[in-house]
Amino acid sequence: MEHKESFKVAMRIAYNGGAFFGFQSQSNVQSVANVLEDVFKSVGVFSKIAASGRTDKGVHSSAQVISLEIPYFWKNLENLKVCLNAKLAPNLFIKHIWEVGDDFHARFSATRRGYCYVLSKHFSPFLTPFSLHYNLKNPNLIKQALKLLVGTHNFGAFKKQGSGEKSSVRSIFRADLREFKGFWILSFWGNGFLRSQVRLMVGFLLEIDKGNLTLEALEAQLNGEMRYRIPIAPNGLYLSRVDFNL
Repeated sequence: MEHKESFKVAMRIAYNGGAFFGFQSQSNVQSVANVLEDVFKSVGVFSKIAASGRTDKGVHSSAQVISLEIPYFWKNLENLKVCLNAKLAPNLFIKHIWEVGDDFHARFSATRRGYCYVLSKHFSPFLTPFSLHYNLKNPNLIKQALKLLVGTHNFGAFKKQGSGEKSSVRSIFRADLREFKGFWILSFWGNGFLRSQVRLMVGFLLEIDKGNLTLEALEAQLNGEMRYRIPIAPNGLYLSRVDFNL
């Protein structure tokens, strides 16, 4: 019988983005990937990790997925999760670990991703790290604007300058606004997002709410007729969902 030395797993993780300089490995600063790799090495896991998305500095996640090879002596995945979480606290948490096939890749196997942006109606210093203080004036107008974003578009006007994506065409399957207690939550589901796309879209939407931009301006932006970038703070943004066809 062939001895299996390692096998591939996926992990769904949550983290407080305010504690990290983004997900991607970087030198001289603390990133999510740096911390994960250091902790993995401490328990005998030395393979490189692949992630479903590279969140920027300050962006949170409740559903990031990574994939990697682990030694077979960690076949008890529940024990591995408990061991890792004891070392990753307080800003990182592994929610679930499951075995996947050798051809699984956290980024390339993902079929759908979801982000949400949280607006707090009322200011509180305790909410500041995890939401943007802004109370919508015209939520019905924002719902109309969200409908314009749904579909397949060239979102080149909604990406960070210097981004290296070969194509700016993305499909948004659903975009909605809901009210939950003292918050407004903007949610987006799509096949993928450009770097800073969600933050730039939300920034544009808030300018519409303030009366500085119009629905017609949003249509012009989507048609490539204008390029209006409003940067918005990362602290309200969450990678909230990643789906796979398994």
